[in-house]
Amino acid sequence: MSFLQIASWNIEHLSGHPRAERRQSAYALTDHIEMAGIDLIALQEVYVTANDEEVRLSPDQPVIASRAHADKRNSDLDVVCHLLEEHLDTPWKYIILPNRQSGDGSQLCAVMWNTQRLALGSVRALDVLHEQGEMKLWDRKPHMLSFTSTVEAWRKDANGMWNKETENRSISVVPLHMKSNYGGATVNRQVRAAEALTLCDAIDAIAGTYDPSLVMLGDTNILRNDEPALETFVERGYIDLNNNDSTTYWSKDYGESPFDRIFIAKGRPEFRYSRQYVLRSSDLQQHDRFLSDHYMIKMSVKDYVDDADPRS
Repeated sequence: MSFLQIASWNIEHLSGHPRAERRQSAYALTDHIEMAGIDLIALQEVYVTANDEEVRLSPDQPVIASRAHADKRNSDLDVVCHLLEEHLDTPWKYIILPNRQSGDGSQLCAVMWNTQRLALGSVRALDVLHEQGEMKLWDRKPHMLSFTSTVEAWRKDANGMWNKETENRSISVVPLHMKSNYGGATVNRQVRAAEALTLCDAIDAIAGTYDPSLVMLGDTNILRNDEPALETFVERGYIDLNNNDSTTYWSKDYGESPFDRIFIAKGRPEFRYSRQYVLRSSDLQQHDRFLSDHYMIKMSVKDYVDDADPRS
């Protein structure tokens, strides 16, 4: 049985500092992603870097070409994609999604994927509200991305003979980065409640135009599973795979929190075996120092045409 491995990671201000001051290593990031064995990853807190920057592994090495799907580039992700291709012999690409303010180059969402397993289809900005009374919503504007994968399925022909056919299936992915708790947990809990409601409304408004194999995942900044935002997601037909509030964030200053969550559409057979896993180092300080203050989260999706095992 074939599965797609999908992950999310708040990668903590990737490229947000001058290169000489960066504590994150592209080698360490690549090692963590490669070890996770994933096919697609949603990233948060990615910064845009200059398109004309020449990036090399060392001064005597050739220039590393950008792997960006569109015009926005992150040079550290270019190095990560280059190393993944070198280690795994499969090409990787990424796309950086615009914030609410189109010219914003900081703390953006991105998606990176193995192009041998997945092909990017449409990318659409979701029509969410950005203001409600005095509240500002969705600074990291949510987008829906459509990916297709190629699978081999056994089908019976008119003579009752089994034949192996190559077919495509698709999946819809919505990366999330919801309102943080800076400025007060109580007021921002209300902001996230409004964000969840307008996001669900925006997705409902385009029902029938996207593949219902829908995954929403990322840094929700949700502190506990009794937040109104979670109640909205559940009422609108999504399952929170971190409903037990497993820790996905740690820092010496703020302690532990269950910020990072995966939501899947209810009643879909392709999600039958889907669970949220948390990938973290046993040394939390070293994880925080070299990788991120967030842990990568991961799930699997049954990858069969028509969302079911064709042999059944």
